[in-house]
Amino acid sequence: MVLTVALIGSGAIGSRVAELLDAGTAPGVKLTGVVPHGDAGTGFSFEEAMDLADVVVECAGVGAVAEFGPRIVSAGKDLLVTSVGALCEASLRKTLLDGGPGRTFLTTGALGGLDAITAASAGGTIHRITVESRKLPAALVQPWMDGEAKDGILAATRPVELLRGGPAELIRAFPKSTNVVSALALAAGNWEVVEAVLIADPAAKQTSHHVVAETSLGTFDIHVTNHASPDNPASSALVPHAVVRGLRTLANANGSFI
Repeated sequence: MVLTVALIGSGAIGSRVAELLDAGTAPGVKLTGVVPHGDAGTGFSFEEAMDLADVVVECAGVGAVAEFGPRIVSAGKDLLVTSVGALCEASLRKTLLDGGPGRTFLTTGALGGLDAITAASAGGTIHRITVESRKLPAALVQPWMDGEAKDGILAATRPVELLRGGPAELIRAFPKSTNVVSALALAAGNWEVVEAVLIADPAAKQTSHHVVAETSLGTFDIHVTNHASPDNPASSALVPHAVVRGLRTLANANGSFI
């Protein structure tokens, strides 16, 4: 049986996923088309995706999850989300995870260790998770910052802590940096135990995430440094491969870690 897949978004992640699928890296998975988010009047349409695909993969940002996600699962199609940060919004999270009849899957993206945290949550208690993320200062400048704040971040010669708080604080202040903290909260099954520390580091050649998860079944110390996508410095080069691995598992779980 062939798993038919459609993508929403043709940016750095979507275009790379399409290349990998077309190259046959996921046996049993067939790409039916790519919906070019933001340009709905051209190319493969969302309606065609819904007609032809078993699974629709979101590769277009948190706005696309809110726009298309509920329509996908309510139509009985499965959804694979790359912009996991969208699930910080409680009502959308409930719709996608508790609604249906379609299922919602989440890519592991650029982070490791989510399987261990999920297992610890199922068999024990998650006491506390801290994730320290370091990015280049230019990647953390926000529209709400005044000129003095922006200049101060860009001129930094040493690491500067910009935020320390939970997912709700992070999504308000740095909405494009929510995927990792949201993934950890979902793995833990608890949005209250996760604390994010966001650091602008002029020496950060790659984005890095240092996760410490304290649980009743052990303490997990995970450090991931990601190379950026060559097409978009704000995206990890690992994410498209995580998406394809997930699709390959959905198509044929034999021999896969699940």
